[in-house]
Amino acid sequence: MKGVVLLRVDRVEGSGGHPRHLHPALDLKILEAGLKAAHGMAATLVDGWLLPGGPQAWVAGALAARPRIAVIKAETWCLPEAIECALSLRHAGVLTVAIGQQVSHVMRAPTLRWREAFDLALAGDAEEELLALLPRLLDDDQFSRLGYWRQFEQGHHFAAAVPQRLPRPVFSDAEMTAFAFPFPLPGKPLRRWAYVLSASGCPHRCRHCSTVVRKSSGDRLRTRDPVQVADEVAAQLAAGAEAIAFEDDTFFVDRRHFLAICDELVRRDIAAPWIANARPDELDEERVAAAAAAGARLLKLGIETVTPRLLELMGKARHGAAWKLQTEQGLARLKRQGIGSVGLFLVGLPTQTEDEVEATLRWAQELAPDYVQVQIFRSYPDIPWWQDLPAPLRDAGAAYHYGPSLNTAAAIAADALPGLQRDFYRRYYLRAGFMLAHGRRCWRHYCHPIGIAAALARLRYMVRRAASAPQAAQGVQAFVD
Repeated sequence: MKGVVLLRVDRVEGSGGHPRHLHPALDLKILEAGLKAAHGMAATLVDGWLLPGGPQAWVAGALAARPRIAVIKAETWCLPEAIECALSLRHAGVLTVAIGQQVSHVMRAPTLRWREAFDLALAGDAEEELLALLPRLLDDDQFSRLGYWRQFEQGHHFAAAVPQRLPRPVFSDAEMTAFAFPFPLPGKPLRRWAYVLSASGCPHRCRHCSTVVRKSSGDRLRTRDPVQVADEVAAQLAAGAEAIAFEDDTFFVDRRHFLAICDELVRRDIAAPWIANARPDELDEERVAAAAAAGARLLKLGIETVTPRLLELMGKARHGAAWKLQTEQGLARLKRQGIGSVGLFLVGLPTQTEDEVEATLRWAQELAPDYVQVQIFRSYPDIPWWQDLPAPLRDAGAAYHYGPSLNTAAAIAADALPGLQRDFYRRYYLRAGFMLAHGRRCWRHYCHPIGIAAALARLRYMVRRAASAPQAAQGVQAFVD
């Protein structure tokens, strides 16, 4: 056995029908590129998000590479699958290394068979550490792992000290196509996407935000050189990408850094369309104008709710009423500059009522973003509300955030949340005004079989009766019991 295999694990049960954006495992892609560039090693990447069949198929794909080491990335919502894969690989004589959000989860919520499954576990953004560690593990069978377990037990999280030293990920044609952004954008359909991280960490400390949905870890912003970021964008376009997705948790947060990247893209005449994550309170005139000039086509905005007290409770804003105004002004600026938007909303927040969900839906219709995404709130071990859950629910809280809901909002019954989510979607998307406006902007997308299939899948999800919700609630109760 020799070499390294990189494995991303998925949840076998799937997403419950909710539309899902497939995106690359950037940390594994960085490791793949770095091992080749620095050590001449051709690491094998097995991506469970793209490879059907579950743990047996993923393990078979990993073992086919005859690895000495397996680096396994997983999340809270697929811990059982990750442990099953690691146990099988370790039984076959492969040294197993855990990375990804799963490690942070187990630090706070100990999990059976974890130490049995993994030889090492590194929390946080561990790419820099692993690029130095993996060659040592390959060369020295007696390498001491006690120090890394001690760091795990003490809650240590790794972070790249100098992010610009990390190598540039390389995407194959198949990956660029598989990871295409799922929502249509105006103009020519964009089928091939590459992903770029310009900074790691997020300085905001929202009480509802989990590393399950984060793109990086830590609350200290660690930025890359804007020239290097523009170099990477140019290289991805030269490799065949048609559009770029900036993967920062919030791309606009550091004004100087963001404007420098936009200036560099404009200076070089890099006119690639791109999308990014942003907060409504970052959408001032200067940053929105710079984004438009640099090629921004769509921003994903964490709006969450219209209710001021909930915004303040979740730490999204110090003054909820001001957040509402900033959101309205920011959306208006985006529309004037021709930049699309996805409004991200939550239902089932602690203490949220059905009337407050209804008010948020009506407000979303007034804001009129190009798209909405609605998730059911869930507590995870790395957010403050986890400690407020009754002890039996803390284990069940590990379920995927698209899966059966566990209610932490006492004012709304657990089995009502999936229905509220679908109702939000139906009443937003199935309006004649929305469909006509969307058709005018994006009709080209529906001239292709892929676009038609995606639209039909979303329509089936929206119109599906919520009659299955009681069954989901029974399943959750059985899990808790």
